[in-house]
Amino acid sequence: MLYLVGMGLEPGDMTLKGREAVLKAGKVFIETYTSMPYDIGDLQKEITSVDREFVEKGDLLELAGTADVVLLIPGDPLFATTHISLMKEARDKAIPLQVCHAPSVINTLSHTGLSPYKFGRIITLSKPFPSDREKLEANLKAGLHTLCLLDPIISLSDGLRVLQDFGVTQKVVACQQLGMKTQTIHYGTITDLLPLSFSKKPCCLLVPADLHFFEEEFLNQFIHNKSC
Repeated sequence: MLYLVGMGLEPGDMTLKGREAVLKAGKVFIETYTSMPYDIGDLQKEITSVDREFVEKGDLLELAGTADVVLLIPGDPLFATTHISLMKEARDKAIPLQVCHAPSVINTLSHTGLSPYKFGRIITLSKPFPSDREKLEANLKAGLHTLCLLDPIISLSDGLRVLQDFGVTQKVVACQQLGMKTQTIHYGTITDLLPLSFSKKPCCLLVPADLHFFEEEFLNQFIHNKSC
């Protein structure tokens, strides 16, 4: 049986069901494509780090056909298309599968005051690719906010520069460890935000579309160097 277990964002986010799956599994793997959300030593289990290629090429399913196997995933297990494809492949091969959900960045967006119902397509920033700019512009044209995830190899400041290359001139939201006790939220123009120090991970950027008066009022508490 294959268990896709979400780790959430910080210690305590993994569900009891997920922890039980880890304890009884014969093999436990953790996907390290993105940054580790927290130390997992308390699980007292031998855990093997694997990359996205290992997950995609089918080795997990082969193991899960004869034993209980857990794949630990930062955030929620079904946030990434890769894991949805893995779930479908398991079902096609009649391999039992259980998903143990946990919080992801999607669940934390309301900490900024932006309405979760007003978000459009998500983009991942790495370089100023025209396709990402087109998605961002389409969201803004439709009156939808944009969640910008960051490629693991770039910093939040790098992400701000990519948005600058896209021609973004309005105020944006820079978030560090959103949804955690240590979260910080900054709201301002890219020029205002670039001098700030962004050393915590994970990070994300939000590009607001037209704001409801309540969203604007809420965001204003985070202007410039104010954090929550």
